[in-house]
Amino acid sequence: MTGDNNELEQKVYAAWLDSIFWVAGEVKYKLLEAAGSVQQVYEMTEQQVTAIMGLRGGERFLQHRKRCKPQKVWNYLAEIGVSYTYCQASDFPAKLVEIPDPPFGIFYRGTLPGDKIPAVAVIGARKCSEYGRHMAETFAKGFAERGVDVISGMAMGIDGISQTAALKAGGRSYAVLGCGVDIAYPRSNEALYRDLLEKGGVLSEYPPQMEPRPALFPPRNRIISALADVVLVVEARERSGTLITVDMALEQGREVYTIPGRCTDRLSMGCNRLIRQGAAVAVTPEDIISDMKWEDILKKPAKRQADRALKKLSQTAQEVYAVLGELPVTQDVIVGRLREKNSSRTIPQICQGLVELELKGFVVCWNRQYRCLLKEEQ
Repeated sequence: MTGDNNELEQKVYAAWLDSIFWVAGEVKYKLLEAAGSVQQVYEMTEQQVTAIMGLRGGERFLQHRKRCKPQKVWNYLAEIGVSYTYCQASDFPAKLVEIPDPPFGIFYRGTLPGDKIPAVAVIGARKCSEYGRHMAETFAKGFAERGVDVISGMAMGIDGISQTAALKAGGRSYAVLGCGVDIAYPRSNEALYRDLLEKGGVLSEYPPQMEPRPALFPPRNRIISALADVVLVVEARERSGTLITVDMALEQGREVYTIPGRCTDRLSMGCNRLIRQGAAVAVTPEDIISDMKWEDILKKPAKRQADRALKKLSQTAQEVYAVLGELPVTQDVIVGRLREKNSSRTIPQICQGLVELELKGFVVCWNRQYRCLLKEEQ
């Protein structure tokens, strides 16, 4: 119990030190190394602080110490429901310890990802295509069903889509933010933010109330890749910011996979370029699970019920479903495919079949185009 109390006490001082947002993590590590503990960092003399931080930095540090006490910072975190851990604490994620430029501490809401649970960082374009959306949902759902955690940045596009799909499938997901964890950014993903607090967590190296700024996002990407065993790029332009995360992942020794796309699609240029440079290709979630030899430690694939459910549909709905694929198509294309199969179904009947499929969860309609959801589960 004494050890637990001492760790908690040290966390109070570490949270105080980490609330000084303008002090770089590298400098905080230097202060800790010189002092021996974060409490002793707080108690350092002016000369000791100045020797590490310089005259101006030392002055600002001492001013902060006069204005703000460690317990006040800790009490504030408790009031807003934010937890904290740091590099010397027993609950600090082990995956963050050995990377270049590790974060000094982590503010979080919800829970922290487990060190022994396989995790994949799913990343990609903010303005993704319908193909990218489908692949992000398919892979995230596949990972979640097997017990693989999904890590991402809760951004618009691939990030948010993959995390939403993982949670809907009953899995866990963790978001690393480029702002304080008390800020749901972007606002369009506020519902996802709330779900993550219940079924995963939201993490940041930045203190609460830190507003999102462009300069804060590239550094947070190193934490996304570090918390994962594998980084999966779903869609990326040739000069995409997503590739910054890939570079960091390679520097950290993480495996990088990508989903191939058509050569003419701009949103697949970055992925296809990564393949040329030696990135591994993933066509299904099982490709990654098999390569990483996770089969023995993960849940077994659930038995699929699609065949049984499909037989309960009307004959018209079954015929319509048979001509659908994973890529979205318009109603006109569906009618044309049925005519090629000599189907006698009228257009009103086909429309009724599509409605039935959509209501039963076999088909999704987006932008007046239909695509199959459950064909891969047959």
